[in-house]
Amino acid sequence: MNRKRVIVALYALLAVGVVGGGTVSAAQADEPPNHANRLEATFTETNVSVTNRVADLGVFQLINTGTGTVEGFGSATLMLSATQDRSVHPCGGVSSTNAAIRRIVLADGVLVLRELAHICPTPSGPLGTGTWDVDGASSTGVFADARGSGDVTIVIPTSTATLSGRLNLAG
Repeated sequence: MNRKRVIVALYALLAVGVVGGGTVSAAQADEPPNHANRLEATFTETNVSVTNRVADLGVFQLINTGTGTVEGFGSATLMLSATQDRSVHPCGGVSSTNAAIRRIVLADGVLVLRELAHICPTPSGPLGTGTWDVDGASSTGVFADARGSGDVTIVIPTSTATLSGRLNLAG
């Protein structure tokens, strides 16, 4: 009689394990491709165009291209258009404000971010810190109608930008 109870208990445990394992697999299948609605990306940028109107308008504009990686999505290329107002000094005399559009091209679509940053002097050179918001209406592929926001750090002497934050895909 005891042996029969043990066998029934083992079958019950096995059934729970199979059903539970199926549930985990289904949850993993529904997981977003960017793993837990996060955006983590690093880019190396190269300046390709400058418009310097600092002397008369206080404005400096640039276009950068770059390459990098977006965690969960793979390799990416980048186009950034930025306007700096160098007549505004949020962190000292040689600082400026920076407004930019960052277009990130990936295999799964194009992710467009709007950025606001302050460029501030540091002992190791200018450093940009700011925030970004997803432009879901301008994004395409899996990023169409996405939402999200986060932080950006721009290390100007090394031409690198690191983005971190929340990305919620619409699909």
